[in-house]
Amino acid sequence: MSVVWTDEAWQESARAAARGRHIRYWLSVFGLALADAISFLLVHLLLRRGEDLPIIVMFLGGGKPSAPIDVFLLVAVIFIAIRYLSGDYGRRQLFWDGAKVTTIALLVASLADFAMLIVGGGLYAPAPIIASWLMLLFLVPLLRQGARAIMTRFDLWQIPTALVGVHPRTEEVYDAMRGSLALGFDVRWLVVERPNAPIPESLGVLRIVHSTDATAIATNILQAGCKEAIIAADDIQSGFYAELIQRFFEANIQVAIIPSFNRLPLAGVSTNYFFGRDLLLMQARSNVQRLPWRFVKRTFDIVVSLIAMVLFAPLFLVVAIAIKRSDPGRIIYSQTRIGRHGVPFQCLKFRSMVTDADATLQAWRVEHPELYEEFLKTFKLKDDPRITKIGKWLRKTSLDELPQIFNVLRGEMSLVGPRPVVAKELEDYYGPATQLYIRARPGITGLWQVSGRSDTSYERRVILDEWYILNWSFWYDIVILIRTAWIVVTGKGAV
Repeated sequence: MSVVWTDEAWQESARAAARGRHIRYWLSVFGLALADAISFLLVHLLLRRGEDLPIIVMFLGGGKPSAPIDVFLLVAVIFIAIRYLSGDYGRRQLFWDGAKVTTIALLVASLADFAMLIVGGGLYAPAPIIASWLMLLFLVPLLRQGARAIMTRFDLWQIPTALVGVHPRTEEVYDAMRGSLALGFDVRWLVVERPNAPIPESLGVLRIVHSTDATAIATNILQAGCKEAIIAADDIQSGFYAELIQRFFEANIQVAIIPSFNRLPLAGVSTNYFFGRDLLLMQARSNVQRLPWRFVKRTFDIVVSLIAMVLFAPLFLVVAIAIKRSDPGRIIYSQTRIGRHGVPFQCLKFRSMVTDADATLQAWRVEHPELYEEFLKTFKLKDDPRITKIGKWLRKTSLDELPQIFNVLRGEMSLVGPRPVVAKELEDYYGPATQLYIRARPGITGLWQVSGRSDTSYERRVILDEWYILNWSFWYDIVILIRTAWIVVTGKGAV
């Protein structure tokens, strides 16, 4: 039941909401800044105490030198000040997007330290300088996330949020918001215009607010403590939602909008607005075909692959011996896959199946048609009887794909990219996405592998590959490689 307030009561409630938001804002800013300060202090205590490291000595009146100032600690103070002034501590963004901004800021901040190292001409020890900044690249994002988790426990980080609108992707929006600690949107209400609108079962935990009166909706959720509204509706341009957004702003409820876009290169979108007009221009482009970034990606592939070959050489030998002892035959298995521009290539893997695996598969057509049909659905089987004992371990750890490093060096694959598919998959399952697929080199790992792997449906794999190609960036490749390392350790989603 809606509550009707007088204008004075409304304004007082809106002012109270604004005060609460400001207090929460400043506490969260302090918490994140404190996390950065602790990161620098930990690195200083662990790696830089007692070392010959860059310092600054200032000369005061009479030519007397001041106490030495540690360049690293001075940079730390400047770093935190600049991150505050740039709004980094008050900005709500996804973890990996925030980590990207932080990484760039840390790399810029490190230039002072490295400049002193170079100018010093052997005066300073390089090892602790390099190690300290490498450690910060990991420590700062992690401690910030830890600070968010602690603030959440004290109800300082999460923002009481209403999700507005019901459409086919509402569940996906809710799931994405619930899974992002960095954003901190605590979705508690679901606002719908029509009382008879079908509510997805997974959203039954939310408090439903339905009304055709925008003022009543804003009043009710403001009274309940809402601080943020996320508009995720197909008909967002309707008069109802335009008025509702206006009422939210009047009530000091902040608004975020999720447009219902599908299959667009969202990561490359730039926005412009026309002065004096309610017109927003969104320009979308894909980076994967741009020559400078193709050069960066290819150079990164070659350098990292060469390093990996040296590091994993002993592991190659151990795995080769284990395969030979498990089942006599070839160590390396190759299969024709489709690469960039639709050119076939031989994709290499450590052999994880018995020697006559292909013949066994063909025999299933008659002997075990149910297995054959299951295989054709996803081109994988959860409990494939053809896999050897060592093969199960190789697949669980993804080590069976290590020989694809040679495919990367030959230019047939990339470290990160869409899944390498066989010709039948490309013909029968990709459909309109075929042209997107052949724009990029397939990868040893990719978005599918870090998004559930074999726990996802085949259709979902295609969508993930398509999203990666449309939204490629060098940073996303780094993120996928980091997440791949974690998944290899945990074995999540492996077959």
